[in-house]
Amino acid sequence: MSLGHIFKHWLPPVLLAVIALVAWRTANQADFDEISGTPVDYELTLETPMLSARRAPLTLRAPISDAAIAPGIAQIANQSPTEQTCLVVRNGDRILGQPKSVAGGLVPASNQKVLTTYAALGILGPDFTYNTRVVGTAPIVDGVLTGDLYMIGDGDPFLIADGWLNQYEEIGGRSHTRLETLADRIAETGLTQVTGAIFGDESLYDDVRYGEWDVRLIDQKQSGPLSALTVNEGFSDWPDDFRSSFRGRSETDNPPLNAVSVLSQMLQERGIAFGAGPAVGIAPAGVTDVASAPSPPLLDIVTHINSYSSNIGAELLLKRLGLAVQGVGSTAAGSQVVFDYLVEQGIPMTDVQIFDGSGLDEDNRLTCQAVAAILAGAGPDTPLGISLSIAGQRGSLATRFVDSPAEGLVLAKTGTLRGVRALAGYVESGVPTDAEAYVTFAYIVNDQNLLADADVLPLQDALVSQLTSYPGGPSVAQLSPLPPSVR
Repeated sequence: MSLGHIFKHWLPPVLLAVIALVAWRTANQADFDEISGTPVDYELTLETPMLSARRAPLTLRAPISDAAIAPGIAQIANQSPTEQTCLVVRNGDRILGQPKSVAGGLVPASNQKVLTTYAALGILGPDFTYNTRVVGTAPIVDGVLTGDLYMIGDGDPFLIADGWLNQYEEIGGRSHTRLETLADRIAETGLTQVTGAIFGDESLYDDVRYGEWDVRLIDQKQSGPLSALTVNEGFSDWPDDFRSSFRGRSETDNPPLNAVSVLSQMLQERGIAFGAGPAVGIAPAGVTDVASAPSPPLLDIVTHINSYSSNIGAELLLKRLGLAVQGVGSTAAGSQVVFDYLVEQGIPMTDVQIFDGSGLDEDNRLTCQAVAAILAGAGPDTPLGISLSIAGQRGSLATRFVDSPAEGLVLAKTGTLRGVRALAGYVESGVPTDAEAYVTFAYIVNDQNLLADADVLPLQDALVSQLTSYPGGPSVAQLSPLPPSVR
């Protein structure tokens, strides 16, 4: 073996050994702080035993809280005046207590509006708006329109005059598109004369005025006549103040004619003259835009529908869904659209039947499982949740639960028909340490002998009052591990 080969073979390990020796000598000559030979005892001790419940707070708290509320839920179900009762209480995906159901479903009354508005918010979106338009068959020249005006309905259920809104003491949450504003915008164009007439165009939807409702509900004026062009919810006359009954109102038999008649009067008050009286007709092609009245966003409209249980609002919204998805502005088309949408969203639809949007049709069938699933999937802070009536504050619950533990903590949809009482929504926790917690509930009672609210309303009150105490038992903070302490 050559010397060169030996040198090449041994040089790397020799160099590594030299480097290691130099590093060892340098380390031994370096300055270091003196290390104490006496260990410091901080006396740290665990406050929570290894097998304490505090080490699984969320897991262990849920069954404790659920068990605490279960007897109260069962008591409400057992005290209900009929077997035709369903009751479901949920916390997220968990069912609290033992749910009660009825084969075939139950008549939901206005709980039906939860289905309609949920589908509308999902399909149209909370920012959707209606837009009532006024167009002319000719341009305005020197203040004169040589031709006709057309008021084209877009299905806005709450296109109203100030006098209609003024009948209510409580207007918070009532959506409205102000008709006077539309009249002002037309006048602002400089128009002073229309040589022809103003026509009402309701062609966007069908002209079926009412659902398949019992005649008593129509006689009670539970809804005005349905139309794509309606003003003042389809009524032509009403008392100066609302006295908790619709019966003092006079419905119109021709909604589009009523709408243009009211607008025509406003325009005449603003100095605009017409060559002929108001009429009904479909706008021709080639018209010119004059003015329009966009509605508030759908979220506001849905809040009006759910908080004040507006039947005409729900019915016209249902027709809009039929138009948007199937191209047909009818109740039947809208009902199918809502059903299909709920199926797509995974809502349990066994025993659910949809025949209208408001719940006035007594052939509707709904289960507590379905409505509770809709509400639980949405949540109280979503558009659907915030649209509901608020206990002691707004809508159909404004005078209920006042000065009670449930005031301001219940967001719910009521439902009332002859023999039907329903309530479904959310109960937020009244426990100070659990202010963000809530439960979802649905409670429907059917009984043809159920004539007095005294049979069910106390049970509804008792149910939601109990639910404000959820989640009872030890708090998560109490069950959580305690920090080590220094002794």
